[in-house]
Amino acid sequence: MNIKNLFNKNIMVASMTTAMLLSAVAPGAVSFGAAGGTQAPLQFQIGSKKATDYRGEHMLASAPYLINGVTMVPVRALAEGLQASIHLDSATKKITLSKDGLTVTLTLNSAELTGTYIKNVKLPVKVTAVKGVTFVPAKMVAQLLGAETLWNAKDKKITLHTGKAQAFQFHFDQSEEGWKGDFADLPVDYNPDIYELEYARELLPTAGNKTNYGLKLNGMNRSDDLFMYVTKKLEGLEPNKTYHATLAFDLYTDQSGGMMGVGGSPGESVFIKAGFVSKEPVKVKVDEGDHFFYKVNVDKGNQITDGEDMKLIGNMVQPNSELSGFQPVAKEYSTTLQSNEKGELYVIIGSDSGYEGLTTLYLDNINVKLSPQA
Repeated sequence: MNIKNLFNKNIMVASMTTAMLLSAVAPGAVSFGAAGGTQAPLQFQIGSKKATDYRGEHMLASAPYLINGVTMVPVRALAEGLQASIHLDSATKKITLSKDGLTVTLTLNSAELTGTYIKNVKLPVKVTAVKGVTFVPAKMVAQLLGAETLWNAKDKKITLHTGKAQAFQFHFDQSEEGWKGDFADLPVDYNPDIYELEYARELLPTAGNKTNYGLKLNGMNRSDDLFMYVTKKLEGLEPNKTYHATLAFDLYTDQSGGMMGVGGSPGESVFIKAGFVSKEPVKVKVDEGDHFFYKVNVDKGNQITDGEDMKLIGNMVQPNSELSGFQPVAKEYSTTLQSNEKGELYVIIGSDSGYEGLTTLYLDNINVKLSPQA
């Protein structure tokens, strides 16, 4: 029987074909295109072989499962349900998924992945074959293909859907890509020599790196508080439209946990915040009695406290305190808000420091997705 006909027959047989192709030792590759149809949510449930997508309900060869909090689903069913094309290379055991100009390439028994706008990123769990069916982390792979994900903890269901979302990716290897950096929560008459403020595009300070750039923020907290931030205008949206906004980025930090410092620790007391607003974030002069201070014109809260416009999403502690040097930490944020009358929104990321010392951080792989709401 022709493999392509076998694929078109049903999900179960196609999933078995996937495993067969990936385990083959002979060279060669096979590719299938996405089916047409109206976009509809794709839904899996942990432990159930029933799945639903734009074609309705159908049966999977194997049920999705959880491992270390990560939802694993059959890659074939994921691709079909999102109407993405899938290319399987039996020689290299690589799986390439493509949809609307976005491409993700995975490898069996590996956490490595490559694709459009992706670099230095790993899956949270390796691509795994279970009883002849290849499973992948649903959330990360789907989001890299432009899909939104929603987890229902009570029913153990994950829903994935694509729509007219606009995606923005920033990697800074060629330029700052329109981002701006600035500093607030310090006296207007501050001494530049002792504050050591710096915003720049620089090579990330990781071993052997000669090509990967990020945005650098550097500053000495001399006033019991220091806010360092970057911001970017997002254009081309529908005016006065409500959007669900999601943000993901890598924060590079060299601070270990559990350290002591004046005013707090250099890791736990430097608070990372993120937000979306409909006006441009800028610093303004504010009269605080005997001194004028620079403050940012959005409500970011203060240090550990959330603001109306920016929320706390973590701190500066690196993932492995036993290793020296800068390490990346993945950060995420999401909210719902309305674009302004020009069809614009602004994204802002910053550190709100209670540690009275020097803080240096880098930002890279900033990804924004804006999904219009009904």
